[in-house]
Amino acid sequence: MDWIAQHGDLVSALTGVGTLIVWIIYLQVFVSSYRRQLRATLLITRGAGDEDDTRCFVSNMSAGPVYVQSVMVTLETEDRKIVSAATDIRDIQDKTQVNSLDRTRQGPLHPGQLKDIGSFRSLMSHGLKETDASPAVVRAVLVEVLGVYGSEDLPVGARRRFILVRSQGGVRIEGDTIETQQIRKRRERRQLVHDLKRDK
Repeated sequence: MDWIAQHGDLVSALTGVGTLIVWIIYLQVFVSSYRRQLRATLLITRGAGDEDDTRCFVSNMSAGPVYVQSVMVTLETEDRKIVSAATDIRDIQDKTQVNSLDRTRQGPLHPGQLKDIGSFRSLMSHGLKETDASPAVVRAVLVEVLGVYGSEDLPVGARRRFILVRSQGGVRIEGDTIETQQIRKRRERRQLVHDLKRDK
């Protein structure tokens, strides 16, 4: 106690510094949490089943709505990659009987909402029709969803790669990774602008 009384000014200074450090750490945690809430988060998942007619879903796990502006599909073969826009839905039998909103994969996704963007077979058909390639040569498919989120000045996006596993029983669709890759770096998001121009 005598030591504390003799060094009261030092103890007060150390206490003040300690309190300041605690508040700085708290502020960093708060800002980091706030930034995470502002980030757009999209999930690309596979529906029930594992064949090529299995549905592909996009879910919005962001705090606010995301407007899906474009869906890009990259088909990977042994010797090349085929990139194509798959925003428009082509596999519609009678387009005169279908609402115009049902003929596109564009549209708003509210927080927690899930959107069916079609079967993997229909997504792959865009690239296959443009190149006359055979479905048998496709080894993997990369699904990329681009959109607009809040007041962000650049597009947001997410991508996930799926592998096609062939056997005597047919084709299985398997996710190459468990998680959906979020496109958040500004350099990558600037590249999304060029991808959107491709899907005019």
